[in-house]
Amino acid sequence: MKTPQKSGFTLIEMIGVLAIIGILAAVVAPRVIESIRDAKVTSAIGSVNSAKSAALSYYQRYDRFPEDGTLATIIDYRTDPAGATTVSGAGADFGDLLVLQEQLLEAERTPIGEDINGKDWAVGCATIAGGGVLDAGGGTASGYGTAPFVFKSAGRASRIVYFMMPNLTTQEAAALGTKVNGPFPNTVQGDLNVIGESLAAGGTPLTNIDGANAWFIDNGDSTYDAFLYVAHQ
Repeated sequence: MKTPQKSGFTLIEMIGVLAIIGILAAVVAPRVIESIRDAKVTSAIGSVNSAKSAALSYYQRYDRFPEDGTLATIIDYRTDPAGATTVSGAGADFGDLLVLQEQLLEAERTPIGEDINGKDWAVGCATIAGGGVLDAGGGTASGYGTAPFVFKSAGRASRIVYFMMPNLTTQEAAALGTKVNGPFPNTVQGDLNVIGESLAAGGTPLTNIDGANAWFIDNGDSTYDAFLYVAHQ
């Protein structure tokens, strides 16, 4: 009578299976991470589009975009539709006003970026002295030095609404630049080169590409502040 033998994997077979799993993980994991980052960047662009819709709705109501720094008092239409209740906001920006007005803008925030070093998300409105040139920070150079740039869609606007996203990683900034300013020529390869095509620096608007609707400020620590076009008048 034969003794039944137990079937199973040999040590060599187990090593082979583990090696295959390791190879698949090494190939798939970066693509999964890239897909997650791409989804976040797409969502961030959706936030910019929401800000654009909110700004245009505001413009249809009041026929103007209020400049940052002129919003010492903001009416909170959510708590008092009649506008009797006010919210103090000496440092408020145009986005705060859009958020406080019901059904205009849900929040000034995106899935990419980080609110560190005193910088936070903002939807700002700046009056332009001439030529459509916007200084980083909404018409002032506060916190950035002088870093002017021109939004492609704004032309020679007198007032520009923009969306600022702080402290993006190199990969986030490159992905955002590609989606908003691309496609780029084949000579532009790599994240840093993509960012460099719309990097505001040296006090002079760069002309590497035919205008840009997303500009970046290099923070010097491998992070970038992004400024995206929303609307203009």
